[in-house]
Amino acid sequence: MNLTRKQFYEQYKDIFSWYDADGYACYDVLTVSPQIIEKVKQAAANVWPILLQAANIMRSLDTDTLLNFDYPAETLRLIKSSIQPPFIARCDFAINNDKVYLLECNAEVATFIAETFKINGIVANHFGKTDPNQKSELILQEQLNKYIELAAEYLNKSPQDCHIIFSALSQADEDIGTVEYLRSLCQYKSAYCPIEKITMDEQYVYDDIDRKVDIIYRLYPTEWMVEDKDPNLGVSLWDYLEPLVYDKKVALINPLSSFIIQNKALMALITELELDNSLKNSQNGYSHFLPTFMEDSHISYPFVSKPTWGREGKEVEIFKSEISLINNPSPDYSHLYKVYQQYVDMPLIKMEEDTYTLQLSCFLINGIPEGVGARIGKDLITNTSKFLPIGY
Repeated sequence: MNLTRKQFYEQYKDIFSWYDADGYACYDVLTVSPQIIEKVKQAAANVWPILLQAANIMRSLDTDTLLNFDYPAETLRLIKSSIQPPFIARCDFAINNDKVYLLECNAEVATFIAETFKINGIVANHFGKTDPNQKSELILQEQLNKYIELAAEYLNKSPQDCHIIFSALSQADEDIGTVEYLRSLCQYKSAYCPIEKITMDEQYVYDDIDRKVDIIYRLYPTEWMVEDKDPNLGVSLWDYLEPLVYDKKVALINPLSSFIIQNKALMALITELELDNSLKNSQNGYSHFLPTFMEDSHISYPFVSKPTWGREGKEVEIFKSEISLINNPSPDYSHLYKVYQQYVDMPLIKMEEDTYTLQLSCFLINGIPEGVGARIGKDLITNTSKFLPIGY
């Protein structure tokens, strides 16, 4: 049966409702060899211990240094005390001349999960290709439930006794779809709650029906939480949430350890540590890192400028000379500190008589490299880039 793109994806709109936003989901499969898939997964495995080691070093730095790396002052107590390891992170890579380079690690509020672990296989099978992520969903399910058990242990509770919510903004279809997909893999009783419906007092966090909450899987970044205020009272919600997390009355997934890695300034620290020979046993992993600095005076052209807490390619600029060649301006991110990363060419592919930049990503689930996906964009990978299923 020959289906149009819309007819095909409409079959799965209950788990992938955002497929048609700006033509997001491609109705095609890019052939990526098993060797490339394994190379990307190995790169993710290599960089993860370095990211964790650098995060531990970052955590140990003094207050002024952490502020200079653009960590909000309101988060420093949790940054220094967070003992929960990260649950799920997405590493974005560029493949250049057979080498795999880490561009950034989205460690706190990674999306692109349903596309990689569920939809990619459906599309690949439809086109008669082998899904490179055949076993990934089972691993994701197993590790999610293990992590919920770990979060419950952190609270000195059993997971059966915890009220677990999965939360995202009520008007963000992709975020809702992502947390609902993850919730479908959760073997423990849970509920969806819009992030803006969460309330709290000095003792507890509550969901939208005033049930006390123990564990929150949130697709909402910490730096936004810090800025949020009660619309009626004008008080900072973080002033209530932060002590509850610190006192182990509520657990966040991902935890604040992920927030340390989410900051692109960590890549600058890794460059600094490697230059000072401070990172041990990192030869395999360090080859995947591009030189990154907090000041543009330390880097030569060509380079990329990125906000420390930037998202979706916003406020990213590519400089091949003193004048930026490519940029994606965003007033929401223009006030943030910047990092300056060595530029590397990314693969180009042709589709429907147009040329796109290709980026491959690999997830780390409790440190396990699993789930490889592809996105394509015009020059930059941004919020208007496309999901391109892969197979072989």
